[in-house]
Amino acid sequence: MTTADLRETALASLTTAGFTDATATRRSDTIVIATVPAARSAWADFALAAHTTLRLADHAGRARYALFPTPEDAKPYSRTVYFRATGPGLAPQDTGQVLCHTVRIVPGFNTEADIPKALATALFDDSRRAGDITVTRLT
Repeated sequence: MTTADLRETALASLTTAGFTDATATRRSDTIVIATVPAARSAWADFALAAHTTLRLADHAGRARYALFPTPEDAKPYSRTVYFRATGPGLAPQDTGQVLCHTVRIVPGFNTEADIPKALATALFDDSRRAGDITVTRLT
């Protein structure tokens, strides 16, 4: 699936779910960013469930989602992820900071949707702390 196809199917999913003000823009050859009003993010989570989706930090009252096409081959690749972390065990110098980490994606084993778990494991040695990770952007 191309990013153009992904953009169209994401918008169709959101429109079917009743979003009249959803947006979806191609960010790169491998990322589409969709936005909806933050107050309706639970509906968007459901509407976008069929896609490989990573929830990003809200911006300007909009919930943001990064959507990814299925890789064409099984070759591993990496994503550079910028994020904030909270909670116990976070180093004092990292509190309130945007951190950066590279996450390896291995098709068939993990996807971009697994990035918060990977970051929580790297930062806290506990993948269950994925909820303490807020991704702000990725490349």
